[in-house]
Amino acid sequence: MAARADPAPGLKAHIESNLHDSVDRPICVRGLYESLKDDLPSTGRDDLVEKVRSAAEALVAEGQARHAYVSAIAIGAHCEDEVFWSSRSPHQRLEEFGPEFDPMEVARRLASHFVCHGL
Repeated sequence: MAARADPAPGLKAHIESNLHDSVDRPICVRGLYESLKDDLPSTGRDDLVEKVRSAAEALVAEGQARHAYVSAIAIGAHCEDEVFWSSRSPHQRLEEFGPEFDPMEVARRLASHFVCHGL
């Protein structure tokens, strides 16, 4: 079985550096994308977000980062995200970052992104 190629040359190194620069705070996939977008090729945004996610997940698989999935359902819509943090952080679980990262609080914040347009 062939090894998976790096999702984008140097992308993992950029992500790892960003995570190490903020060991006290997890960063969502879109936050990682936003911090790196000027250094990424100018192709479709969704494609680049997925490349960032894939590179960050590769870091998790290599033990260089940690992650957690977060999701919320409101008014029949589902919002989900994935957050990553440095393996240098003393925190093993998302909620260890503080009360704002308690699973119910995260779900409330995600659900607040939904806008009801009348069903």
